[in-house]
Amino acid sequence: MTFLPLHHTPQILCLLLIISHIAAQTGTDSTCSSNSTSSCKTYVVYRAQSPDFLNLGSISDLFEVSRLSLKKASNLSSEDVQLIPNQLVLVPVSCGCSRSNFSANITYQIKPGDSYHVLSIQSFANLTNWHTAIDFNPTLNPNSLKIGVEVVIPIFCKCLTKSQLDKGHKFLLTYIWQPDDNMALVSSMLNSSVDDIAAANNYKNFSVAVGFPVFIPVKQLPALRQPSYSPPPVTKKSSHPPIVAVTLMGALIFVSVCLLILISLRSHRRKTLDPEDTGLDTDDSIVTKANSGPKAVDKLLPGVSGYLGKAVMYEKEVIMEATMNFDEHCSIGGSTYRGTVQGNVVAVKKAKHDITNELRLLQKVNHANLVKFMGISTDTDKYYFLVYEFAENGSLDKWLTPKVSCSSSSINFLTWDQRLSIALDVASGLQYLHEHTQPRIVHMDIRTSNILLDSKLKAKIANFSRAKPLTDSSILKADVFAFGVVLLELLSGKRATEAKKGGDMVMLWKEIRVILEVEERIEERLRRWMDPNLKNSFSIDSAMSLATMAKVCTGEKSSSRPNMAEMVYNLSVLNQQSSEALDTSWIGGLEAQESIQIISPLAAR
Repeated sequence: MTFLPLHHTPQILCLLLIISHIAAQTGTDSTCSSNSTSSCKTYVVYRAQSPDFLNLGSISDLFEVSRLSLKKASNLSSEDVQLIPNQLVLVPVSCGCSRSNFSANITYQIKPGDSYHVLSIQSFANLTNWHTAIDFNPTLNPNSLKIGVEVVIPIFCKCLTKSQLDKGHKFLLTYIWQPDDNMALVSSMLNSSVDDIAAANNYKNFSVAVGFPVFIPVKQLPALRQPSYSPPPVTKKSSHPPIVAVTLMGALIFVSVCLLILISLRSHRRKTLDPEDTGLDTDDSIVTKANSGPKAVDKLLPGVSGYLGKAVMYEKEVIMEATMNFDEHCSIGGSTYRGTVQGNVVAVKKAKHDITNELRLLQKVNHANLVKFMGISTDTDKYYFLVYEFAENGSLDKWLTPKVSCSSSSINFLTWDQRLSIALDVASGLQYLHEHTQPRIVHMDIRTSNILLDSKLKAKIANFSRAKPLTDSSILKADVFAFGVVLLELLSGKRATEAKKGGDMVMLWKEIRVILEVEERIEERLRRWMDPNLKNSFSIDSAMSLATMAKVCTGEKSSSRPNMAEMVYNLSVLNQQSSEALDTSWIGGLEAQESIQIISPLAAR
C-alpha cells in the first residue's frame, strides 16, 4: 500500500479529510452523550504491524500498558511470544470524553521518520486519525515534528450506553474493519451478535467501513484464536558426528574451562556480593557487579526484567567516587546525594533499613512520571545505595514554598500552566501504579517533597520506601487524598499543614471546604486564598475546577473519592482547555473565553 506524505498537495489532503469526516458522520458515532458514561475502561483491537510491532514489548510501550495485560486479554501463551503481521491483540485503554468525542489519549514520543500520517496508518494501525492528532497538538507544527517531542495521540473508543449496559454488555471494543470482513465473520471472531454490532454503528452497508473504526459490544472479552507456537523440531543426532563438529566441540569446552578458571581466580582478588549480606533472597537478588560503569542484569526479579530496562549493580568504590565519599556539598536533601557516574549525573539515596520490599517494587515499575531506578550498591556496614535518575529542578515543595533564607536565584515561581501540567503528570504516575502494575501498588507517601521536577519541569514521583502491594482496593483512596492535598498546594502556594500562633493547625483540605461551601462571592474568596505569585495569569473557571477536584479527592469518606483514572481524564481536559485559551489562533476567530467549557470532576464519576 502506498501512503501519501503530509506535504502532498493540499487538494488531496482536503479530499482525504472530507472523506474521513463523511465516513465518521455516516458510520460510527463516537460523540459524547448523556446516555453514556463519561469515562470507562475498554479495549481496542490492534493488528500487529511489521516490522516494529511484532512483540508485546513494543506494543506495550506504544500504548503505555503492561505486557501481562496484553497477554491475558489476548489469549496468548506467553509474554515473549513472537507475533505475525496482522495478528490480533486486545489492548486495554482508558476511554473518556474529550472535545465532545470519546477517545483514549496516548502520549507518544516522536522518533525519526515519524509524522502524524505515518503514526495513524502504520504504528497505530488506523486506530486514530492523523488530522485528529493534529488537532490534539495545536502548539506543534505538523510538518516539522522534532525527534523526542511528546505528542498526544487520540485513540478511537467509546463507552457503553445505558441500554447496552442493561443488556449485560461489559465493553465496546474498537475494531478497524478490514476489506475481507463481513458481519458473520467479525461477530464470530469477537464473540458479539450481528444485531448488536449493527445497532452500535450507523453503517447501512459495512463495506464502506473499511479502514474505519467499528464498535463491537461484548458481554465478555473474546477468546481470540491465536496461532499455536511449537518449538523448532530437534534434529536427530548422527551416531558418528563429523570430525569438524567434534573438533569445534572440543575447542568450545576448552575455552569454557579457561573462562571458569579465570573467573575463579578473579573472585579471590575481588570481594563478591553475598546475597545473605544484602537481605535479598537469592532468586530476587542483583548479583552482577559494575566497576567503572554499569553492567546489565538479565534477571533482576522473576517475571519482571522482561518489562523494564535493566538495572545494574555498582561497585561501592564507584558510588563513593561519584559522591565524593558522600560529602555534604553533594547533598540534595536528607540522605540523597548528587553524583556523576561515567559522565551521567545521578541521585544516590543512602539507606540502612531493609530495602527488600522497596527494591522489589522498584523493579516492577517503569513510567515517564516515576523517577527511574537505575541500580544499587552496598558496603560492608550494611548500607545500601539506591541509584536514580537525577531531577535537575529538585522537589516540588521547594518551588511552591521556598525558604526565606534561600539565596539561590534558580528557584522561581511556577506558572498556572506549569502547575496544571505537573498535576497531570502526578495523576498519570499514580494511575499507572494503581492500575497498570502487577501487583498494583499504593505509594502511601504522596507529597510535594516526593515529587521531583526534571529539566523540563516534568513531574516524577519518587521515594517508594513506604509503598506496598495492593491488598485492599480502599487503600488506593489514601493516595487519592494525598494527591488532592498536592493540588491544594499547587493552588495556594502554601504548605499542606501549618501551625498558627497558639499552636492551632491550619489544614488546606479544611480551608478549601470553607471557601467552596457558600456560593456567594466564591470567586473572590478563592482568588484571595490562591498563590499571590499567580496574580491574574489564570482563568478563575479553571481554578474553580481544580479546587473542586481537590475538594472531591480530600473527601472524608474514602468511598466518595474518585479514582486516579477519573483525575487523569479531568486534568487532561483542563490542560487542553488552558492551552486553547492561550492560543486564540486555534479557535477560529471565537473569543477565547467562549471556547472554554469547564467539566466538573464529579461528571466523570
